[in-house]
Amino acid sequence: MATSTGQLHLTLILHGVFSAHYGSGLELVGLSRRGQALLAFLSQQPEMRAERARLADLLWSDRSEGQARASLRQELSVLRRVLPEGILDANRQLVWLDPTAVVADKSGSGVFLEGFDLATEGFEDWLREMRQAERPGSATPVATAAPHRARRLPSLAVLPFEEIGVAATDMFADGVVEEITGALGRVHEFHVIARQSAIAIIGEHLDVPQVAERLGVDYVVEGTVRRADDRVRISVQLVEGRDGRTIWTERFDDRLDDLFALQDRVAGQVAGQILPSLRNAEIARARTTPPESRNAYELFLTGLPHMWAHQRKSNARAIDLFDRALSIAPDYGPALAHKAWALAQQCSYIWSDNPLTDKAEALRLAQQAAQFVGEHAPSMVAVGAAVDLVSTDHDFSRTFIDRALAIDPNCAWGWMRRGWNRHYLGETEEARLSFDHAEALSPLDPFLFNIEFGRGVTYLHEDRFEECLKHFKRGMALSPGVEWAYRFIASLNIRLGRQADAEEAYRKLLAAYPGLTVRKLSDSLPPSAVENRQEFYDAMRRAGLPEE
Repeated sequence: MATSTGQLHLTLILHGVFSAHYGSGLELVGLSRRGQALLAFLSQQPEMRAERARLADLLWSDRSEGQARASLRQELSVLRRVLPEGILDANRQLVWLDPTAVVADKSGSGVFLEGFDLATEGFEDWLREMRQAERPGSATPVATAAPHRARRLPSLAVLPFEEIGVAATDMFADGVVEEITGALGRVHEFHVIARQSAIAIIGEHLDVPQVAERLGVDYVVEGTVRRADDRVRISVQLVEGRDGRTIWTERFDDRLDDLFALQDRVAGQVAGQILPSLRNAEIARARTTPPESRNAYELFLTGLPHMWAHQRKSNARAIDLFDRALSIAPDYGPALAHKAWALAQQCSYIWSDNPLTDKAEALRLAQQAAQFVGEHAPSMVAVGAAVDLVSTDHDFSRTFIDRALAIDPNCAWGWMRRGWNRHYLGETEEARLSFDHAEALSPLDPFLFNIEFGRGVTYLHEDRFEECLKHFKRGMALSPGVEWAYRFIASLNIRLGRQADAEEAYRKLLAAYPGLTVRKLSDSLPPSAVENRQEFYDAMRRAGLPEE
């Protein structure tokens, strides 16, 4: 139990390794890492006080707002038991230390909070600013607030499904919910509340906003299961926690054969379709924040639609937004990975004014991102995809893409990029299976045209150029704006001996890219691209494309 401070002072050693002492030098034990971080942060604030919301955002930036506030309450309770009485106090708005009883000692050697590790971006940003400010010539930091809010991942809860037409003791719906929760929980784009917490509110007759507030989540997944003979219909919806608005809903019909296999199938389909809807909802949320106030996570999210637009100006806008995210959080893995991909895409699509420079930067960023993406599956795919487009190290890409799919087997983009990777590696059948699976997971995917292109290139290893051309034409019909693909059409027609068709494709390519030269085209194409061949460039020269 805490004892009265009397004349005791609490001394916080902030330079070198953190430690806390009181009285005649007795070291204070029992502090958690976040407890230490909270004390260090408060000691550097004016009057040693800060708002509760600021502390929750600082120390639990990876959790939902409700979870972060609950975690702060718990941490404060622990600190009050450990610290001498009167050192720490709080009300509904503020938390503070007693400035007359706390000494922040920065006189020691070593850097500020040397070796202090806390896996939350808000605290890392503050720590970086404090260390930067202590370097010679640096300005003193403004300690009252960080320039940007910390990144916080969204959270969701999968509620027990209502099962209609069966005995109350039937456990099929519970099995479906458990599989869906597990499938979503493997994805590190958001937090999934433990199933026990969702079960705990059964029978309380709460509406969705009340459930979301009670569990501290942003989104809720709910559903029903209906069974008749050997048929089952599962209806699922994703609901916005704040207002109960339905974001996505879908119905799945199947046969009751192998129950475990059915549960796996449904879980995969639900997870595969919920994730894009959830991501779009988060993008919409991020856009409601004024641009000047967006944190790294929100800037990253708002860059994604621009990257998926497959247009030159939009891609440049995506790179700018990723750069802004990195200016706030230089080691933010998703922004590093997706900027690498956007630069690689910029080269491959012949949008870059300096393709060799952009390729080198894309490779550097991908290698840097590889250290920071953790288990964020889309970012792992972006790393592998970027390396595939700017180098011949396809085994490196294979490792990252396959790891991503092991974490999230329902990532359609991952399966599409796996197809291209296997094509580069000469594994034709695996490539085709991957493209087929990508389309099955996301039949309306923005990369559907690239899935068709991928299917097409798999026929090149078999010299089936007509079949390849059919898929490329189908892909261009799906996305008429991908004019860079005329280089494929030209290359294929050369191989088929159709000179007139090849020249027509060249003319369309040149109309789309005025000023294009053989040199720029050669510098832009991926090293393993099917058209990166001498006869292709010779034909471009014959069509009148200048060398330089």
